[in-house]
Amino acid sequence: MKWKRDRDLLIAQTMAFVQSVTGKPMDAERTFEARLPLASPDLPSTTVRPVDVLPARLSPINQSDLRDEIHRRVAAFRDRQQIFHRDRDEYCNAMMAKARASSEQALKARDHRPPKA
Repeated sequence: MKWKRDRDLLIAQTMAFVQSVTGKPMDAERTFEARLPLASPDLPSTTVRPVDVLPARLSPINQSDLRDEIHRRVAAFRDRQQIFHRDRDEYCNAMMAKARASSEQALKARDHRPPKA
């Protein structure tokens, strides 16, 4: 099952990365290595060494750019909220009109009924 081998290799790479970042040996790494299948001596080894991953450097954020981004997001949120409020009001008005119409029909039907003897 190739996916299990791929999963175990990914776990091993992740543990190696964690160890390189923290500088501490991981006890869990031994348990994952125990689960890896042993390679037969007849086949060449296909184990891939984990690649050293360096975090990307973040560029400094300009305060005006950040402020503009926040203003755009707030404006988009307000627009969306207005749409929700308008849709809710339209739905409420439609349901109230429907309820009033059925109530009026019930009153008319009751008024036009012949009295019981």
